[in-house]
Amino acid sequence: MGRPRFAAAFGGASLKRLLLVLVLAACSATRLTHLRGGWRSCHAADPNAVECGGKQVAQVECFQPGDEACGALAVRYADGERVFLSRPAGFEPGQEAPIGSPTAIRPELASDGSMIWFGRPQRRGEYWTVFELDTGITREVDAVQIFKIRERDPHSMPLWVAQAAAPR
Repeated sequence: MGRPRFAAAFGGASLKRLLLVLVLAACSATRLTHLRGGWRSCHAADPNAVECGGKQVAQVECFQPGDEACGALAVRYADGERVFLSRPAGFEPGQEAPIGSPTAIRPELASDGSMIWFGRPQRRGEYWTVFELDTGITREVDAVQIFKIRERDPHSMPLWVAQAAAPR
């Protein structure tokens, strides 16, 4: 009597598993800074800057750039906040000691200035870190997702080719 339930019609167990995966994925994102408003009509500008409505809102800093890599990677927002996306333990801007091995491999800035993605040496290309500049959220994605991101944004900017970040 009655109509079959929605979940049962779609294989209730698999729908429950999908819901669990979605919840776990949402919980795996990490917020590194607060949400920022006014990020409309944005684009990446040289050198490694993000401009919205003609005003610079962020500067991406690649410390000690090397062979398609950065020793440390940070975003400095217009309000003065600096958020490190990757850095070796104990690293501080202005530190003169060379960084032994890079912490951000092949970092790129989306052409619309919305996100930065990079690999980590210990992950060996399997997973990449994606940072959304306006929300401050970082998340891990697989190599297939990075391929899709690059396919949708063929004009992304490699961050390791610009001048090293100047300490402030």
